[in-house]
Amino acid sequence: MRRILCIGDLCADLIIPYGEAKRNLALIRQGIIGSSQVELRSGGTAGNTAAVLGKLGEYPVFVTDLCRDQLGMFLRGEMERYGVDMSFSPVGDKGAMVCIAVVEENGDRTMFSWIPPGAGYPMFSDSSFCPELFETDSLIFTGGMSLNNDGGSMKAVRDFVARMKERTNSLFVFDLNTRIETYGLNEERRRYYGEMIRLADVVLGSGIEEFGPLTGKSTLREAAAFLAADGRCVIARDGKNPVLIAANGTMEAVETEPVSVVSTVGAGDTFNGAFLSAYNRGFSLKTCVEFANETAGYMISHSGHLEVPDDAAERLKKV
Repeated sequence: MRRILCIGDLCADLIIPYGEAKRNLALIRQGIIGSSQVELRSGGTAGNTAAVLGKLGEYPVFVTDLCRDQLGMFLRGEMERYGVDMSFSPVGDKGAMVCIAVVEENGDRTMFSWIPPGAGYPMFSDSSFCPELFETDSLIFTGGMSLNNDGGSMKAVRDFVARMKERTNSLFVFDLNTRIETYGLNEERRRYYGEMIRLADVVLGSGIEEFGPLTGKSTLREAAAFLAADGRCVIARDGKNPVLIAANGTMEAVETEPVSVVSTVGAGDTFNGAFLSAYNRGFSLKTCVEFANETAGYMISHSGHLEVPDDAAERLKKV
């Protein structure tokens, strides 16, 4: 198996249980006392994906733009507690960014990015990537949050992935994760999306709202088929609807399992981590998606942070 190498964002997630608080207020009127607590967690698409991989026993390497402030040190400690190797992440001078997740009554969430004074978005340069990384074949993962509208940072990530694929027998999985509401989609960012997609062996994404702006297609099926070119596989999630697998001119739909939703914060990232774990073991794309669906469904239906079944890693080994 290859070493799993995650690149990208690590931020503090502030979880606001708005829906739970509303339910508790209604119960208080009936004389039933309950409480809701704001939670601080590690977050970020790449950060959460690496954390899930750590919980699955994969010991991934994570390259991110670590911060020196108390939040940054908290985040590093959390990632290491999950079993993530942070030794390749350089420590910068700025503070950590915060993502505020407002969880609704139905478990869905709305995300807001906040940059405290002295903080900033994760940035990368050529020096972010240690030469030792080129000594090992890797399964590389990054996503759209690395395409942060800073030309130098986007180029550094693209160049590293390209060099890894040239110099090693590495594979690359790219999560679209456009976050257009935060970053927009200007000409330069769109160009880097195209370059990262061309480098990718597998493209992951969620919904026509991510696939549509990048492909110009009006349906998820059309968009997935459009991107599945040059031997590339595309995995297109669509909420509760079946996950589409587009590869080698074929299209397959994998059903999701209905679950009682507690929170969807980190659902896509949990899918990513489980998919990468299975993909790195050489399972079929369908088996990878089934395992990812099952693991993400468990996380969505359980309270806590990125909860995965205790026996998930063992069950995968027995498939």
